[in-house]
Amino acid sequence: MSLRGADWVSRFSGKRREPKMAEQSAAKNMILGFRISELQALLRFAGRNKSGLKHELVSRALQLVRTNCSSEILKKIQDLHAQRNGLTSTNAQSQQLLSAPTFPLHSSEAALNARTSVPICHTGKDDTKSKVRLTKLPFYEILDDLMKPTDLVPTSSERIQENQFSFTLTEKQREQIIAGCSKNGVQSVQLQLRICHTDTEFIQEDQYPPYLSVKVNSRVCPFTSYFSSNKPGVEPKRPCRPIDVTPLLNLTSRGANYLNVFWGHFTTRYSMVLHLVRQHRVAELLHKLQANETRASEISRELIRKKLRLEPDNDVTTTGLRVSLMCSLGKIRLSVPCRGITCTHLQCFDAALYIQMNEKKPTWMCPVCDKPAPYELLFVDQLFLDILKECEDATEVQFKDDGSWSPIKPDKQPQKNFGHKCSIVELEDSNNQFGNPANGKSDMDVIDLTVDC
Repeated sequence: MSLRGADWVSRFSGKRREPKMAEQSAAKNMILGFRISELQALLRFAGRNKSGLKHELVSRALQLVRTNCSSEILKKIQDLHAQRNGLTSTNAQSQQLLSAPTFPLHSSEAALNARTSVPICHTGKDDTKSKVRLTKLPFYEILDDLMKPTDLVPTSSERIQENQFSFTLTEKQREQIIAGCSKNGVQSVQLQLRICHTDTEFIQEDQYPPYLSVKVNSRVCPFTSYFSSNKPGVEPKRPCRPIDVTPLLNLTSRGANYLNVFWGHFTTRYSMVLHLVRQHRVAELLHKLQANETRASEISRELIRKKLRLEPDNDVTTTGLRVSLMCSLGKIRLSVPCRGITCTHLQCFDAALYIQMNEKKPTWMCPVCDKPAPYELLFVDQLFLDILKECEDATEVQFKDDGSWSPIKPDKQPQKNFGHKCSIVELEDSNNQFGNPANGKSDMDVIDLTVDC
């Protein structure tokens, strides 16, 4: 390929002409609008690998501009951009390069590309440590902190930002991760990435930034996201989950692992943290709850006496309190009755079903009073455990003002058995007579009054 005079001069002088920052930025914007064929042509020209998915090709092309942005590469990007837009003259190409618009973030195609391929801004010692506190996750026990809460810091004026972090696993951490993989492929020990709002006043829930994308060792990390496809800068509406980056870790050597976080920078600030965790199952949490958080029967009886106690200012006297033995979650009989410490009601729900439902969709809201009932505030009611053992066929119990109780069994309605067939008389039939004059009695038992006349 022919070189311009300035490039010949720079080659013989031993110096290479560095492209301007404006040219690099415009070239990146052009790459974000390339199709797969154009990306492959650019990578083939530069002698790079041209296989892979589109977001991998875009990321590879952007890396090319950052690390080896020579005039030949810029010229090739101009040519490909000109072919796509029907430009032929060199002046038109240069003008288009310098005035290339910013990649639109409001379109669905732009949002997809923006989440997976964006300009990289490395961060190192300037990372700011945050005092953010994240909510505890009952299903994950923290074994070690690989990265304390760290702010995601914008480094440019572009909408899509990137921070790069590096971390090295110790020998003990590698052994824990390898030993945590069971025979059926379930990984009980994970390296977990959590992202939340940068707010030090309150404990924060997991929250993804707009256009979030994560790469570990240059490989895209899959995770379930609930992003809006038509509104820029909108956070997911559903509760976000921690991101498991374990499958992409380098466990064969003692080298560093690299984590790249891409996000849309609008107005909200975000922080991230890396934890080595052990995942617990429903059965483990249920056993822990039964072993450590069972409340004595006398405490519940005192609550019953308090609710049924006669108040001087109250004209209405309550002599009994009925409580169901059925769980409101699954409409089944209680097996492990529990409720939250902050709940003021006696009605319990089934602990096993409650924990299982929060494993799939963690809300931790009491199904009776609809108030927060996190796992660490749950307790098993021993009084209801005793009641369930003593009366196996009751669906409700009634408590008295002294704390005693009596079972309420469901009423069984006996079915009426008619010994003879019932005849139906339609009133619109004028020829039909009620009874038979010949035998002097009627065999009509039922008269249909629903027929329209």
